[in-house]
Amino acid sequence: MFRHRSSSILVPGIFSLNKFDMTRVVWTLKYAGVKNVSMLDGGYNKWVEEKKVISIEQVKPKSKTYKGEINKNLIVDKNYVMSRIDKAIIVDVREPDFFQGKKKLDFVAKPGRIKKAVNLPNSLAFNKDSTLKTKEELEKVATGVIGTDKTKEIITYCDTGKTCTAWAIILSDILGYKDVKIYDGSTEEWAKDPAAPWEQ
Repeated sequence: MFRHRSSSILVPGIFSLNKFDMTRVVWTLKYAGVKNVSMLDGGYNKWVEEKKVISIEQVKPKSKTYKGEINKNLIVDKNYVMSRIDKAIIVDVREPDFFQGKKKLDFVAKPGRIKKAVNLPNSLAFNKDSTLKTKEELEKVATGVIGTDKTKEIITYCDTGKTCTAWAIILSDILGYKDVKIYDGSTEEWAKDPAAPWEQ
């Protein structure tokens, strides 16, 4: 059951578990055609810490038919990335040790990164309390890595297609980059393919 795609939806998230679950939900709703979807900065945890109003009352929304219009421009596959590797800005949001091939997760076939990728780690986007840094701080970090041309195509990736949604949201919704996508398969898929351009 969804609200109509013109409704406003706020995703609070529980940051003590994983803030990237929240960013993935937001990006998936955008992909499903929901126009006005956003996340609560700092998540439910910060809301409670600041002693803001909470409720335990059960909400019973009215059911409506949702006619989704999938936005295929937001999530792309391996073949698309391969076709755009010399044209788009490929952004690796993992931490530097993973980007440089010093570390890898067990399910990723080999250490390293997609060829020609640039590194924009998620840790640079958040404060210690998991709130986002200011727009000015985010702009400085982002433009230092991907430049100031906000019409350039940008494809973010990580290891599983989840954590890359954080910078995707920041770039598109906060900083105004016009053409931002995520690569859903990310390194879990890419590193298994010997034909996929790779470097360490």
